[in-house]
Amino acid sequence: MEGRLVRERGECRRRQVRAGRRAVLASGAWLGRLAAPFGVRTPVQSGRGHSFTVSPEGAPTRPAYFAEQRVVCTPLGDRGRVAGMMEFTAPDRPADPRRIEAIVDAARDRLPSADLTHRSDEWAGPRPCTADGLPLVGPTRSPRVHVCGGHGMWGIALGPLSGKLLAESIVTGRRAPELAALHPLR
Repeated sequence: MEGRLVRERGECRRRQVRAGRRAVLASGAWLGRLAAPFGVRTPVQSGRGHSFTVSPEGAPTRPAYFAEQRVVCTPLGDRGRVAGMMEFTAPDRPADPRRIEAIVDAARDRLPSADLTHRSDEWAGPRPCTADGLPLVGPTRSPRVHVCGGHGMWGIALGPLSGKLLAESIVTGRRAPELAALHPLR
């Protein structure tokens, strides 16, 4: 291994980098930009979800989805997470406080006992979304570069399985049939 200076989300850090025969681009909402030079033309757009936490008093004790309001509440340790609002915008754009206020307004009637005034951990996270809703998993035009991303809000659940199937296909040279519809060059 040799030390190289690499740029990581705006910060320069000295890291140990290993040379390899293959690379997998799994960069979330930034995937489209990074994969385009390798022939991936499917756009990957940042669909940012917004959330905040509140004290558990008055918050649901189990996960709850308020469909009409498009708000989700989830117990999270000693607090409650309230989330909603999808916004298509640049992944690095600062969070818009109006989006959080819109979630508060939408949730107020459903959570009348919750203290929605004293919020913490207000956050907006970019989710990598494709127009057809299918992730991009597999090889690019370069035999050395593969991609794995675009899972939208399902990345936490489906990312590990996609990564496992992609790794197996890279190692064995046999593409898993489950990945056929997810080909990045589709």
